[in-house]
Amino acid sequence: MQQSLVILKPDCVSRSLTWEVTSRFERKWLTLVWSKMSMLSTEILTEHYGHLADKPFFPNILWYMQSAPVLIQIREWDDVVDVIRLMIGVTNPTQAQPWTVRWDFAISISWNIIHASESEEQAKQEISRFFDTSEIFSYARADHTCLYWE
Repeated sequence: MQQSLVILKPDCVSRSLTWEVTSRFERKWLTLVWSKMSMLSTEILTEHYGHLADKPFFPNILWYMQSAPVLIQIREWDDVVDVIRLMIGVTNPTQAQPWTVRWDFAISISWNIIHASESEEQAKQEISRFFDTSEIFSYARADHTCLYWE
């Protein structure tokens, strides 16, 4: 089983779209392992977006990501990283495939509603950044048990 980090960004939370986005993952059978709402600190954002820290727009990222709470989730399932990446679409909503999360809800490349891990390795790093291992619970969902019957 693979895990991925998902962050429903401030524009998703403040526009009351968390259920819309979360329900798509639920309908795809991507198990919710953990979820928490949080106001992100400058320190954690600097670590998370460290690859962009030298860009002139980095202060705008900090402002945006601290403009409202975020909903941070861990999702689990086979190939979950790739599945979520396909479901959310590319960062620029004008280039996203129709019916993806960003196609449907994102306002702009800056206000793009969601973050998801890009690889299994990145997911492990991001999950450890936002969650203590004692907070994470794997379990067998009742609607998934039929997949393992012999």
